This record gives sequence, C-alpha cells and structure tokens, in this order.
Amino acid sequence: MPARSKRPRRVAAIAATAAVGVAIGSTIAFLPLSAYSFSPGDAIPVQSQIRVAGEPVVKGQGSILMTDVLLTQLTPITWFVDQFNSSVNIYPASEIFGGSNPSQLNKLQIGQMVDSKTAAVMAAYSLVHLPLQQIDGGQIVATISGSSRKLEIGDVITAVNGKPVTTALQVAHAVQSAGSSVTLAIARPQSAVGQPRRLVVTVKKFVHSGKKVIGVSLVNGLVLKLQRPVTISTGQIGGPSAGLAFTLGVLQGLGVLHLSAGATVAATGTMDPQGQVGDVGGVRQKAIAVAREGAKVFLVPPQEVAAARGADQKGLVIVPVTTLRSAIGYLVSHHLATYDPGAA
Repeated sequence: MPARSKRPRRVAAIAATAAVGVAIGSTIAFLPLSAYSFSPGDAIPVQSQIRVAGEPVVKGQGSILMTDVLLTQLTPITWFVDQFNSSVNIYPASEIFGGSNPSQLNKLQIGQMVDSKTAAVMAAYSLVHLPLQQIDGGQIVATISGSSRKLEIGDVITAVNGKPVTTALQVAHAVQSAGSSVTLAIARPQSAVGQPRRLVVTVKKFVHSGKKVIGVSLVNGLVLKLQRPVTISTGQIGGPSAGLAFTLGVLQGLGVLHLSAGATVAATGTMDPQGQVGDVGGVRQKAIAVAREGAKVFLVPPQEVAAARGADQKGLVIVPVTTLRSAIGYLVSHHLATYDPGAA
C-alpha cells in the first residue's frame, strides 16, 4: 500500500514542477528586452494628406509617397522570429534613444512631425515667393487626459490672459499666476491670416506641490499664418522624415509641380525652411515599403543611398538629393514632372 501511494504523489510533484516551469518560461518569453526592431511601415500618397485652400484636389497626376518604419520593442520570442526576417533590423535601445527616456518617444516624435510640416510649408512658400507670417509661442505636443478638448496638438499659445508669450516657459510661468481658469490666445498651424482664437480653459492645481497646469505638454514652437492656408493631416504618425515628401506635396497642391500621370515617386528626408534635405533613419525598411506600393524612384539623402540600395528592390531607382531644388530638378530632367513657379 505505501508503495502505491508514493508514486501518485511523485507524479503530481513532477507535474506541478513542470507547470511552474512552463509558466515561468512563458513569462520570460514575453518580457520586454532592451532591444528594438525596425520593420517596413506604410507608404502613403501625400495628396491624400495635403489640402491647399483655394486649390482643387490633386487628380489625374502621379503620386508622391511618404513612408515610415515600425519601431517595436522586442521580447525573446519576437527577437527569435525576427532573426529570420530579412526586412528587419535590430538595434539596442541605447542606439535609438541615447540618454532619452523611451516613454517620451511618442511625445518627441509628434513634436518632430509638427516641426516637419511647418518647415515643409515654409520651404515650399519660400521657393515660389509666397508671403507668410511666423508667430512664436508655446506649442502643444501632447494633451493629458482631462485637458480641454478645445486644445489640439500643434496649437501654439501666443498669449495668456492677454499677455503675449513667445516660449513654452513663459506659458508655464503665466499659468502659475492664473486663477481657476485662464484665457489663451491660440494660433492653429497653417490657418488663415487673422486674429488668433481665444479659448478659456480650466486650470488644475496639485494639492501637495501647488503647481498649476492646463493639461498639456509644451515646447518652443511657431505657427505660420498664411493667406493660402495649408493643412497636412498625419494622425498619430510621428517623426521628421517626411519633410521632403510633404514639401513636394505642398508644391503639387499649390499647382506649381505637376507629376506625370502614372509616375510614382517616393521621398524621405528632413526638410528645413531653407530647402535643405537632412538625414533620416530606417531607409532600408522604407525602400522595401515604397517598392511594395509601386514606387519606381526613391529620393533619399546622400548619406542613405547605400542603405536604400541594400534593400535590393528590383526596379526601384535610388536618387540622392541634397536640396528641394535638386529633387525638383531630377523629376523635371527625367520627365517625371513639370515645374512652373509662376503658377503659384
């Protein structure tokens, strides 16, 4: 009898140990690593994102594609799977974030996107000599749960209770001296020339610290006041790398750049207000994404030519460009577009 009773207990103990082992193994398999993957994202026609007031929707022309990459924090399982995916690159967190906090990445990227759209409009308008007005202030890059729904990401606060402000710090100081509510002068990006709208928002005060907030995160920013307003809708896409594509898209929306019917041209690279193209990352993955969407030409910063060609996408011509003018020059000289700055 004793011999019979010991065996079931032993089997049960082994089964329990195995179950615990499986549970621990499963948990470890899904623990986040300090490593991230870059994989191909989307390639989107900028015509679907850009509207210029007073101009018809672009139709019957070729497409300019912007593109992005997917940044994913890895687990042991996804790290193992990605070892067999040739379209993915894996990087340690330190190479991506440096000394920055990864939790602030989305805020940073949204702010970069706002700046990218502003620079694109400035570069396009400057190229064709259209007037614009620049207003400095504290720019909203994130809203916190419970903040006023009247405020939008990208809005620039230019005055608090009637006092002009030109930096994010000045906005914060003005809020500290406010009461239970505050009147903000708001300039919305690429809106028509006119007086900024005024919004009354609630001020919240932390009990322990006494700090007052209006539920937004701010950076120093600027807004453009345009006689021909431009709207670039990007949703939750972040980062600065669509600057070149946006600038070409704005010129197309203004009616000065006409892409030949059937042409599909992709572009990546930052853009500054003077029309200079800057370096970006993830270009190998971006080349894969645009090739999947039928692009035949990919305009990239010169530093990224090797990375783009390393994607080995048949039929995709990689073109280095350093300025907005050089990008337009290539398109015109290769009969992919016509350019008439006098049509603006």
